[in-house]
Amino acid sequence: MSEIQRFNKDLNENKEMLEEVKNAGNDLAKIVAYANAKGYNFTLAELEASATSAELSEEQLDKVAGGVSIVLGKVVVI
Repeated sequence: MSEIQRFNKDLNENKEMLEEVKNAGNDLAKIVAYANAKGYNFTLAELEASATSAELSEEQLDKVAGGVSIVLGKVVVI
């Protein structure tokens, strides 16, 4: 599991983190800074690279339902 995937998973499981990330809006630099401050290790470039190749399977879509996922360079609140 990549650090970005771990961050997404933890966002979906932690309402406090989720609210803090929602407050950052779609500012990816702020989200990366927040994630790094919480112990996740990824860069803005890595996030953007993963977003351009992001295609979610049905299983992944089911897992993010009702939460947040970083997809295509934006925070998607579902």
